[in-house]
Amino acid sequence: MIRGWYKKATAFLLPILVSLLLLAPPCALEEAHAGIDEGVAYILANQGADGGFREPGKGEVGQDATTAWCVMALAAAGIDVRGVKRNGKSPLDFLATQSCNWRSVTDYERTLLAVAAAGEDPRSFGGVDLLARVRSYQGAGGNIGEAVNSNAFGILAYRAVAEPVPEGAVTWHRRVQNPDGGWGNSPGAASNPDMTAASIMALRAAGAEAGDPSITAALSYLRTIQNQDGGFSFQPGTSDTAATSWCAQAILAAGQDPGGSAWSKGGNTPISFIRSTQAADGGFSWMKGRSMNPVWTTSYAVCALAGKPYPVAVFQPPRPSAEGGGQDSVSGGGGDNSADSEGNAATSENVSDPESASGQEGEEGAGTGNRDGVSESAGDEAVHEEHVMAAGEDESVEKSGGSPLTPVIAIAVVLLSGISVWLFYRLHPRRAENDSELRR
Repeated sequence: MIRGWYKKATAFLLPILVSLLLLAPPCALEEAHAGIDEGVAYILANQGADGGFREPGKGEVGQDATTAWCVMALAAAGIDVRGVKRNGKSPLDFLATQSCNWRSVTDYERTLLAVAAAGEDPRSFGGVDLLARVRSYQGAGGNIGEAVNSNAFGILAYRAVAEPVPEGAVTWHRRVQNPDGGWGNSPGAASNPDMTAASIMALRAAGAEAGDPSITAALSYLRTIQNQDGGFSFQPGTSDTAATSWCAQAILAAGQDPGGSAWSKGGNTPISFIRSTQAADGGFSWMKGRSMNPVWTTSYAVCALAGKPYPVAVFQPPRPSAEGGGQDSVSGGGGDNSADSEGNAATSENVSDPESASGQEGEEGAGTGNRDGVSESAGDEAVHEEHVMAAGEDESVEKSGGSPLTPVIAIAVVLLSGISVWLFYRLHPRRAENDSELRR
């Protein structure tokens, strides 16, 4: 009789536990990837006939800056960009034709970050040594370019090709940090979330510890300007997806969780805010109810949701194997997540505000307005590019830290085993006693 009850109990509980085991992973997976797949599909739907990416309504001609940011987003989502083709042309094929449009240090930095993310060698791309071009902008004071974003992206560029970061660039960056812990578009300018996020990613990429005074001061500054909806705003007032994405990447680079309680305001976090701006077509709006350069904005959001600070990958040049003639692999995704800044910003580009870029040529993508005298035409791109430039070091919050389903599976297995053992000894006391006697 006891055996009958045991069999019945096992037959009843086992299917339930197995069902929980099978159903829980998809739920966790859906939560972990919420918004990413749709964002990627939206980006892919806006690939032009020349292989590049462009904003809706901009025809079939790709846009240089937009394409670079999209390449980084696709790589962050785990897609081999070299295989993303239209009319036989990939985004890299398109970028390789754009050297005539690279006029500022941030143009070279942004392109370098994209090329490295895609697994290609930035030292020889489209007939240009992108690292050499970036290096040529380094001044006597150690800074790369004259703006905060150009120096931050420059640091990220070095990290993206596994080259030692110039010590002078790091020293200069620390020196121009504002007393409130943030950074502005240029030395002495008022702090803003974009430049601060880019700077956190850059310093982390350069090897600064999470507890470094510059990093902790910068995070404290971000806490003071975080809005009640969980987001951040480049322009005072309403949170925007671009600035929030960069800040989320910077928080990741610093080893913290932008979707956790430590960064929650009124129950809202940077991650929940980003997800709240996703439209039905998969693209992300610059602000809630206000779409501006959606493809560019979506590229930022995808990187943040994928948990990939800039640079999203570090290119390692092939090296002969010990046996000679072998090859080394191209670096994977984002080696040092500590530097999550977006490297797209040109010295003149303040990209975080897509609206400011709206008056610019579509090629600039997210916003090219001049902010605080930040140089040139990159506008939003510059600000957001900065975010892209660094690739945070803490991959525990990203996909690299292992499957988020592992804890669910482990718990289910433990529960199943425990209940089975309990039922066995509870319903088979005599058998248990006999077993004990045999083991003596």
